[in-house]
Amino acid sequence: MCTTIHYRSRSCGHHWLQVQQACGPGMGFTYCARFGDGVAREPSPLVRTDSACPSCVLPNTYDRNRARMIVDIRGRWRWGFGPGRGDPGVECAVM
Repeated sequence: MCTTIHYRSRSCGHHWLQVQQACGPGMGFTYCARFGDGVAREPSPLVRTDSACPSCVLPNTYDRNRARMIVDIRGRWRWGFGPGRGDPGVECAVM
């Protein structure tokens, strides 16, 4: 199972996930079955860094199998039988 780290840049303010340890050769966001399977997991540890994010350093040229930009972060809690909106459960959001 591939593991990731959540980075936040102090210089540009962007967030991104990067594969810390691949579960096999060439595995990552594109090829690992763990990503996109709909199973909720513990969030990746947050690391603040002074370096710029991959999209600011080399726009549209970074390896998307190893790193993915985070577009939106939602602070919600969900109690139920699955992570999807269609799964039975209750969501709580603070606005």
